[in-house]
Order: sequence, then C-alpha cells, then structure tokens
Amino acid sequence: MRSKQIVGDRQASRRATTLLLAVGFMTLTASTGTMEAAVPQPTGKLTVCNFSKVGKEVTVPLSSLVSSCTLVRLENNDEALFKPWYTTVTNKYIGVRQQGSQPYKLFDRSGKFLCNVGAVGNGPGEYAITVYDDLIDDVNERVYLAPMTGSSILVYDTKGKFQKKLEAPNGLHKPKIHLSTNGILTVTHMPFQGDKAMVMQFDANGKLIKQLAPKKHLLASNFDGEIFNTRNTQAFDFQHTGCDTLFHYDAKANALRPVFTMKVKEDMTNFKQYIELPRHYATYVFGKGLVLTNKQSGNSTYFKLVNDFYGNLSTPFSVMHLRNGYYVSNVEPGQLITAIENRLKESDCTAKDKQTLTKLLGTLDEDSNNLVFIGKLK
Repeated sequence: MRSKQIVGDRQASRRATTLLLAVGFMTLTASTGTMEAAVPQPTGKLTVCNFSKVGKEVTVPLSSLVSSCTLVRLENNDEALFKPWYTTVTNKYIGVRQQGSQPYKLFDRSGKFLCNVGAVGNGPGEYAITVYDDLIDDVNERVYLAPMTGSSILVYDTKGKFQKKLEAPNGLHKPKIHLSTNGILTVTHMPFQGDKAMVMQFDANGKLIKQLAPKKHLLASNFDGEIFNTRNTQAFDFQHTGCDTLFHYDAKANALRPVFTMKVKEDMTNFKQYIELPRHYATYVFGKGLVLTNKQSGNSTYFKLVNDFYGNLSTPFSVMHLRNGYYVSNVEPGQLITAIENRLKESDCTAKDKQTLTKLLGTLDEDSNNLVFIGKLK
C-alpha cells in the first residue's frame, strides 16, 4: 500500500498538472490569435470544416471508434508510480511520459512495471528536461525519447539502457517523431529564424539523410506555440499551432501536404487542436467544444464521447488520449471512483450500466496505482 506521503504528492501533482494544462491552453489561445493562419496551396486532398455549419452535439460511443476496450491495472509499487502526462501504447508495451524532470516509465501490456527508460540528469543518455515526445518500436525493442529542447533524439532498448543519440543539424524545439516501417525516423519541430531544417530524416543507423527547410509562415518568434501529432494512421501527421492547418509530411517528396483545416470567422481566435483518426478528423475548439468531421462525407458535428464498454462513462478526448492507433485514458483510481459515483446518479444510467459500474467500483482501491483504458482504433 502506498504511503500517505506518496498519495499526497500525487494529489498535489494532479492539481499542478491541471493548472499547468489550463495555463498552457490560455497561452496558446492568446498566442495563436496573433500568429498567421496561413495555409499553403494544397497539393493533395484538403478537407475544410466550415465552423458555421457544424451540426448540433451528438453522443458518440467509444465502440464506434475502437474495436474493443480493456482496462489495465498498472503494477502498484513505489518505483512504478508516476505523474501522468502522455501515455503511449503498442502491442507489447505501455509507456508513460511525465512532466518536468521525471523518468520515462515502461510497463508491459499486462501492467507489469519493467523499468525506467534512461535517467534524469546531464550525463550521456540522460535528460534534464521534460520529454516532449516518445515512440516505442516493438519490432526492434527500442524506445525513442525527444526532450523538449536540445539537439538530440535519445534511443534506448526496452530494458531502459541507452543505445545512441541522433543529432539534429540545429537545435530542436518541441520535437515530434515518426518511425516508418523501413526504419526511417522522421523528426519535426517548431523552427525559429536561422534554423536550417523543420523536418529531418534519419536512416536506421542514425545518419541524417534528408531535411526540409522551414517555410516563413511556420517560423516561431517565441516558445509559446506547440507541435501536436497522433500517429493514428500510416501518415506522419502534425499540427504547428502557428499555422491553422493539419499537415502530412510526404517523406518521398520531402514536402508538407495540408490535409485538414477549420474555416472560421475572421474575429474568431480560439485555440484549435486537430486530431486525425482513421475515418475522421476531430477538432478541439477551446471554449466551444469538440467537433467531429467525417473524412468521406465532410460532414461535421459537435460531439461528446462516452465509454459504452464501461457503463457509458463520460470519457476524455484530446491528443493525449488518441495516439499511436489507440484510444488511451490513464486515470488515477480516485478519479475513476468519483466518475463512477457521479455516473450512477445520472437519470439515464440504465440497469445494465449500473451493474457494470457497480462491479467495477467494487474492485477499485484509491491507494493503488493508475488504471489505463485501452482501445484499438478501427
């Protein structure tokens, strides 16, 4: 059982994380209002969501997006505890990226804690700053970590041992990474004036083989912006918040392809976060809600997501929860207990929902480690 100090630290961490995310969203809202929302001329299919024509809110069951949903209980010991930020799931592993100077945690898919990947510090293979992106290669048993700033992508094995680093031709600012089936690692980041490259390709040996110079409208003037990516399809998708567009990086042509944007009124400066799914684009519009756009029809509607595998619990939806081809919700047991208790009080909670939730509630211990809802996107 965890000590009271550990529980208190995690509760304080949760409050700090919530505040940090809120401040981050407000900063992004303010900064993107002054950035140029330029969209390059499309060279492929560009889907445009007209915000003024978005339909009324509908309830979307999680089962319409994923083929199944399992609940994994992470091993409960002091070494396995963490301050959750982003969670990456593969066929074999669960990786947890933390905020601040905290180690990356690796579990297997049953929830067994395996190791810390690397260590916090300034030595070889160590990182002294928040890891901004991570990637787990099941085939070659490798873990790639991209620190928020610096000039390197760090590579480890799945036992947590440092293997090598990939050196960028200039500094990296909030880098995002993508691994192709041929072993090519692609890195993009938020470029500043003077940076030689916005996108870089490295071969399987770590040699820089290709780079793409940044476009003028994608240059950042400060560190307030963000790069978002999901890796939910075969494409390397990413959004630079300085440009109101979701891009694919065409590795063969070494070019950016705009694939999605939202058309809004000129006076609307709300921060928008784009999420690519296999059959949809989703947009989180700060202060407005979630919008789902069908790739085939182009129709868009507001929506809220419920987990119909587990009693139709209201469930979160953001780039934190839809990554790497999975829906992932990493939740503290106390938070889940509260969510279940609230759901049981709702008038539309059916007898079947109550049975499912009451059974789950009886298995939860507020002092245990986190639980992870995992659904494979279809």
